Amino acid sequence: FFPSIFVCNKIFDSIPSTSSATQQQKLRHTMAQDSADTPTSLLSIKRKQLLSLDAQKKALETEAEAIVSELTAVPPGGGQPIGIDTPLVDNEGFPRADIDVYRARSLRKRFHEIQTDHKELSKMIDGSLLEISALMKNEQQSTTQNLRTATNTNNNNANDDAEIQARLAPKPKPKFDAKTGKWVVKNWDGSVSGVENGEMRSFDDLNAPSPADTVALTSGDGSNQSDGVDISGGRGSVSGGTQQRLQQQPQPTVEEPTTPFALIDEVSPNSPAHEAGILVGDLLLRFGTITGENHREFRAIAELVPQAAGEKRSIPIAVLRKENSSDTTVVKVVSLKPRAWAGRGLLGCHIKPC
Repeated sequence: FFPSIFVCNKIFDSIPSTSSATQQQKLRHTMAQDSADTPTSLLSIKRKQLLSLDAQKKALETEAEAIVSELTAVPPGGGQPIGIDTPLVDNEGFPRADIDVYRARSLRKRFHEIQTDHKELSKMIDGSLLEISALMKNEQQSTTQNLRTATNTNNNNANDDAEIQARLAPKPKPKFDAKTGKWVVKNWDGSVSGVENGEMRSFDDLNAPSPADTVALTSGDGSNQSDGVDISGGRGSVSGGTQQRLQQQPQPTVEEPTTPFALIDEVSPNSPAHEAGILVGDLLLRFGTITGENHREFRAIAELVPQAAGEKRSIPIAVLRKENSSDTTVVKVVSLKPRAWAGRGLLGCHIKPC
């Protein structure tokens, strides 16, 4: 947090301004390595859970910062701030007339709740980091054992030993691949891990053209089609009869559910929901892939939101909205990106069953 948080850290058990430096370093390493795992592996699942916990923790820290800032801010007209633990009564025992006592109590109560939740999340993150570390160690030992077993059955021991050394050698830091917009890591053979056609590219020279960048569609006898698609330099151009056929093909449409399962009854200003264009009174038809048939009493939404925040991705949402004051309704699809903000939670809106 900023200097205002230092005040509350001296009074209560400290809430770090962000995740500890050790946690942040491990989290960055986790995000980079995650691209090399298959989506269904246990290690990948644990890493996604870790990023979800970290997103929830950052949301609590941002909300706590806003609360402490309000409690310690000097009123516009001058005078004493509300205070974090100062008495809410004057010298004669009456409620202070210069502050909103109800607001002060609500903020202090919420701050205590954040403190408790923050400690629990920190413990869960530490435990998750230990689990991931153990899984990575076991995976490395298993890989080493498998490689050595395979070497014993191979006549070319010299080449196999070189491959084992290459696989066990420390990997360089991940790089950002401008072509795919992703962070990638290096395979043992120098190729790129975590992106499509990465085995055809060089990690040391990500900008170099690869065979996948120049593809020509040919007919059965190997000759180029006159109306085919020519893809050169990584960019495609459509010509001739192919272009006409593509224009005539109907575009696929997404059929939205017709029955809403929730009502948006509150949207906070400057929140992610407000920035996405969600309005009070919107009826929720679809939240990502969640509908009225699989929301499990909103538990599916509660699981999806921190996961999306940890992966820093948006969620497509379909709502049913009334047009002005008429009874006409239209379906609107908006993109909502959960994130930490100055208010409570990762969305800044409240939904209830309809």
